[in-house]
Amino acid sequence: MAKCPKCGAEVAENESFCKNCGVRLSQPETVSSTGEDAVKAVITQRIDGVRRRDMEAILGTIDKERYTKFDDWPPFDRQGPEALDSEAQAFKVLKEYSYEIFNWKVDVFGDASLASFIINYRGVIRELSFNIKSRVTVLLMNKDGEWKIVHEHWSRFPGEQMQGQQGLGQRRRRPFPF
Repeated sequence: MAKCPKCGAEVAENESFCKNCGVRLSQPETVSSTGEDAVKAVITQRIDGVRRRDMEAILGTIDKERYTKFDDWPPFDRQGPEALDSEAQAFKVLKEYSYEIFNWKVDVFGDASLASFIINYRGVIRELSFNIKSRVTVLLMNKDGEWKIVHEHWSRFPGEQMQGQQGLGQRRRRPFPF
């Protein structure tokens, strides 16, 4: 197997992008399909980094200078890089995280891309189980052949709550229950 020139991960000969870091391995055959695949790979790497509690993998997908986020966990205000600090703290008490992504829509506009999808994710934080369905929109920019996340907007479907909690976001303004 070949190795990614950026991160050293093993990659198949026919892959256009590294599934670990998202760097372009070969020139795309068509801008739309390969660009869409690369955008999906970066977003999936970011979410899978949460599953693995791997902050380094997550940071590899983010434009650290411009990153912002609206989260589906309190606080619901627009956050900057401090949102990633909250995630890192949550990893200490996160267990059994899994997810499914569906209804992808990816539009590539030169060096910018807008991706949207629906995600079901579940797990346990401390003793609090959650099973959440959210809509997600992600803005990415391509710089030097790499897609990086600039902004994420997560919003739960109405009525989505934590098991054993009513109106979590209305009563508490902490990012995670830890």
